[in-house]
Amino acid sequence: MTNATTAIMNKPAWVDLGTTDAAGAREFYAKLFGWDIHVSPDPQYGGYGRALLDGKDVAGIGPTMSPDQPTAWAVYIGTDDADALAQKVQAAGGQVLMPAFDVGDQGRMAVFADPGGAVISAWQPTTMSGFQTEGANAYSWAELNSRAVEQALPFYHDVFGWAL
Repeated sequence: MTNATTAIMNKPAWVDLGTTDAAGAREFYAKLFGWDIHVSPDPQYGGYGRALLDGKDVAGIGPTMSPDQPTAWAVYIGTDDADALAQKVQAAGGQVLMPAFDVGDQGRMAVFADPGGAVISAWQPTTMSGFQTEGANAYSWAELNSRAVEQALPFYHDVFGWAL
């Protein structure tokens, strides 16, 4: 899986929606974007659905992981080592909200907060490498809106090597 990991390293690799109404969201986004959404029958995935466009993965939609979690889209940044990335997050002044854990045989994920509290996730692929297509009705942009830009800019540079 080295090629897949290298291709997504420090770049957006996946997006998904965690919502209290996964069935309603799947119906809405299927109509809006023409996505064909397949919900995994495997109970370990908790009703998570992968959205496909022309047969290629574009996003995920599933129920929230906790009743306290707000409905929100999550952006996952690709990594070859989610555990090491967590250490970089902490060293740069961020917080590990969910330490790296296996997502079935698909990969590993972790959830972090930057110094201003903005949440971002990591994806370490095994069998599911992330986006398979781009263009219309697929992922194309994410941005940070923050009241803590002075802390956010060095954080993202130190953790992912991003420069503005």
